[in-house]
Amino acid sequence: MDKELFTRILQVTVVVVVLLLFIFLFIGIDIFSFKGISKLPSIVSLVVLFWAFYISFGWKWPILKLLAYKENLNGTWFGTYTSINVMTKEKFEGQIAVVIRQTFIMINVKSYTSNYVNHSYGEVLNYNNKSDTNQLIYLYSQNEYNPTSDDDRKGTSELQLNYSNKKKGLFGKFWTNHNSQGHVNLSKLTRKQLKSFDEALIYSTK
Repeated sequence: MDKELFTRILQVTVVVVVLLLFIFLFIGIDIFSFKGISKLPSIVSLVVLFWAFYISFGWKWPILKLLAYKENLNGTWFGTYTSINVMTKEKFEGQIAVVIRQTFIMINVKSYTSNYVNHSYGEVLNYNNKSDTNQLIYLYSQNEYNPTSDDDRKGTSELQLNYSNKKKGLFGKFWTNHNSQGHVNLSKLTRKQLKSFDEALIYSTK
């Protein structure tokens, strides 16, 4: 969890506690009396229940997500990639599907092309409120169970979220340990998390 998000959660928590105290005062409970102090565990419980709900479901809701903003990228994204081998200057291009599974705390990325399947093993989703941009950075490997193996293709992707005609898109760059680098341009295909390149390709033609 990044520092900015943690600070936002603390701020919202303080506001929620203050609102609850005002409610107690409004209904005639003196928070400095024994009866008022005895209500403190109830306040703590309500705050915990609120965040439990928010972390489980509320962060996805259009209005509530503004409390502790985190963009919901769940689903399948589909688009194109271009790359070049910096040693041989050989160029490659094709279609790619990127499947994102996300909770409020964690995110996982799996990408499919006609030839490869890549699994993420280090992911960060950052929001910069100064520029109002979301950036997804992740390390990936073809080996899901031993991602740091030197024998497998590995890489890094840096994608930025943008909106075009109210549609979500991801675009950015990637680098691999096979001397290649390139660009990827994706559009949100569906909220479903599809399970293969062929499935995403068929879905994209519907």
